[in-house]
Amino acid sequence: MNRAIIVAAGRSARMQGTDKIIADLGGKPLLAWALEAFEQCADIDTVTIVSRKELFNGIKALAGKYAITKIKKIIEGGKERQDSVLNGAESLGNCDGEDIIIIHNGSNPFVSAGEISACISAAREHGAAACAFPLKDTIKKVKGGFAEQTLDRKDVWQMQTPQCARYGILKEAFSHALKNNAHHTDDAAMVEALGKKVKIVPCSARNFKVTTPEDLEMATRMISGAGNARAPRVGLGQDSHRFSAGKKALVLGGCTIPHEQGLEGNSDADVILHALFNAISSALGGRSLSIISDGMCKKGITDSREYLKAILEDMGDGKWAIGNVSVSIEAKKPKLEPHHDAIKKSLCALLGIGPSSIGLTFTSGEGLTGFGRGEGMQCFCAVTLVR
Repeated sequence: MNRAIIVAAGRSARMQGTDKIIADLGGKPLLAWALEAFEQCADIDTVTIVSRKELFNGIKALAGKYAITKIKKIIEGGKERQDSVLNGAESLGNCDGEDIIIIHNGSNPFVSAGEISACISAAREHGAAACAFPLKDTIKKVKGGFAEQTLDRKDVWQMQTPQCARYGILKEAFSHALKNNAHHTDDAAMVEALGKKVKIVPCSARNFKVTTPEDLEMATRMISGAGNARAPRVGLGQDSHRFSAGKKALVLGGCTIPHEQGLEGNSDADVILHALFNAISSALGGRSLSIISDGMCKKGITDSREYLKAILEDMGDGKWAIGNVSVSIEAKKPKLEPHHDAIKKSLCALLGIGPSSIGLTFTSGEGLTGFGRGEGMQCFCAVTLVR
């Protein structure tokens, strides 16, 4: 099972008298935004909220108003964040060691369901994972008010939540912290203290923690403007290639598929990634793949993963994140169902989202089109982008 613990027990000391958890953000309490993302995430089974007793009734009312059904418990927090997370973990009862525990700050309102799924998927594979985004500015180490060292920013990431771990690892991490009287500022640090690695899951820079009044003002600006700024965008993309007469690898979704023929094209002719590019670009109000791929091909860049990387970097400079993806391929040959899981795993890694956020289907075409007669392959792709 995948069990979430949402921490909402802080005293909001830096909010100048405003309790950030119930602060108004776009007409609803800040906590409601995060709860809605967890409610929408198909990979979440249960939610436990850790808060202060005086907020219990308000949280119950909030859950009713916004149709949050996954909350199983609301319990009291501890003195520090680490204590609150421990209270939440202990309240879960009998957990299997392989259960994934998802810890999230209630004051991170703009987490997406896709980011939650991606973190769960990474924790299931690696044992522990945490969302973060790379810093863009120059970072310096300061001592005594003077710059002491310039850090390489490519190695510096800003940690956010959710942070996930297998229950067995999290239990061991808490035991180690208590034994050593160690207090960590995030859950990943507790796992690191065991000597275990934490997989970093890239997330949108919009997924930040509201800590100060200025943060709340920025969050409010992010959802202001015409209409509902959190409304998703939808994009549709299509691509097709005939089979190549020469010897060439067949590449689909970044995977090499065993087959006697590849697809004709200047690039690797990956119809999935080409359709996916067009779908994302369409959702962003952009143009076709050729705008980028033609120039890259001339430079010898034929790997379609590089084209996809370019459009992902253009996704509103962190304003948009992939919500879900639907891919449908029409081809008489080869039989693709045996390669379903490998293609989906590759797409998850390329997009940074979980498997439940990607649908992948195949049809033979029944001989009705050139693709159904085995002359080539066609792919349609639909995506939703969320704030």
